[in-house]
Amino acid sequence: MNLNRYEVRYLLPVALWMVVIFVSSSIPGEDFPHVEFWGWAKVIHLIYYGVLCVLVHRAISSQARYPLLARHSYIFGVFFAVLYGASDELHQLSTPGRHGQYTDVLIDAVGALLFIGAVWAYRALRLRATGGAPGK
Repeated sequence: MNLNRYEVRYLLPVALWMVVIFVSSSIPGEDFPHVEFWGWAKVIHLIYYGVLCVLVHRAISSQARYPLLARHSYIFGVFFAVLYGASDELHQLSTPGRHGQYTDVLIDAVGALLFIGAVWAYRALRLRATGGAPGK
């Protein structure tokens, strides 16, 4: 298998994170660890899909083949994370002891928006601090 630098540096993390999400949603309900913290599963959704959104944004914004897509990588990252979240909820319908919920997809969207908003804010503050020079 001959992978180039872009694929290893940008696409591989996206694929591996998607595998982490898929595997964790494949755990049957009775085998899933029970945590005595209200909303813990929802926090996990926020983190999983927030990270996925940022990784997709990073991969899309770092490629040069599709400049229009790169310019809209923030939107595409959110869209991709929500779409994958919806497909994950469908996947959970076939997992024993688990069930898909549309509210989880909404939480996935909130996580994606929170994380990508944090990335956007960080970059905006960094640009302001460097006087508008993105390379500094």
